[in-house]
Amino acid sequence: MKNQIYFFANFGDWNKLPLGGGEVGNRKTLKLLKEMNLEVKLIPKYLHVPNHSILNIIRLGWRIVANILYYFTTLLFGRRNKSIVHIAGFYGTMIYFEYILVFLAKFLRYRVIYEMRGGGADFYYEKGNYLYKKCFSNVINLCDTVFSQGIENKTLILKLSPNKNIFYYPNYVMDDFYPKKTPEKPTDRINLIYFGRISKAKNIDIILSTFYLLSDKYNNVYLDIVGDAEDNCLLDSLKETVRNKGLYNKICFHSACNHDRLREHLKDKHFFIFPTQNNREGHSNALTEAMSWGVIPITTKQGFNASVIGNDKFIVNELSAISFARIIEEIIDEDKISEFSATFYNRVINNYTDKIILKKLDNEYQYLFKLFF
Repeated sequence: MKNQIYFFANFGDWNKLPLGGGEVGNRKTLKLLKEMNLEVKLIPKYLHVPNHSILNIIRLGWRIVANILYYFTTLLFGRRNKSIVHIAGFYGTMIYFEYILVFLAKFLRYRVIYEMRGGGADFYYEKGNYLYKKCFSNVINLCDTVFSQGIENKTLILKLSPNKNIFYYPNYVMDDFYPKKTPEKPTDRINLIYFGRISKAKNIDIILSTFYLLSDKYNNVYLDIVGDAEDNCLLDSLKETVRNKGLYNKICFHSACNHDRLREHLKDKHFFIFPTQNNREGHSNALTEAMSWGVIPITTKQGFNASVIGNDKFIVNELSAISFARIIEEIIDEDKISEFSATFYNRVINNYTDKIILKKLDNEYQYLFKLFF
């Protein structure tokens, strides 16, 4: 009898590009599961609605109820022996929904993996009310094992469930994305990049201010910003600022793109500026993708940035353009771009590729099936 996984996750609309790191990560997990000797049965999470109009709230409520019923009936008539329910969760406001999923699976006598995607677990637990803390604690205690996207979650998990089995399951880059040797970067110019969602929480204004400071000192600095805006007014305001500075020939805005185009953006870049303050920031796909092309990340400590980067030299002490600019200036002035570019490329190659994670994930699943059955 083949080992089986019931995989509940947010895959988004399969007819569209994935929206956000969660959908990207879940689709990548599915790809790995299919490469392992497992039978995988999908239970897709309900699709979100575009806004919270009265009609869409009603539509969303129906989708949630229908989703729970489909999940329940799938497991009710499913096979328990040599089967594990893998739930990709995001806690926060979703914890109540996810508690129902974990409870139902355990009620139906399944073994359960609860995967903690994204960051902010400590923040939401500390700020949460009694009901939130109770539900989150129950999820951690009811599930048989926890997969965590960040090692930073370990303290909270063990505080709530001291003997809980934890598997570190970080984000990773696929084999067809990253180059097979350290990329060579231009020596006649300094290229900066940001790519991802353009939102207030990502602090794009700080990226622009960092560029202004650097351009005052160096005449060969350029910046590319790649991504779609959550608010077109915000994007228009950023572009207007660039126009007023007379720097449109050195700063380029690009729409969100697929991975083929993203590789072209990354191959000649030197620095990835990432001043995120998003409470949900976890292990950023953008961070690992940039590093895989030898792009040096300069980031906040938000989410799991620090453990992924592995060196506090590249983490700003305070959220300001001056802090970002000083780190970049030091690297340029000490002529260490090539050295650090190779360092980050090798960090990804040695830790965050699909082949490495596939082997670890396969070993973990083999261990769990032997443990449970």
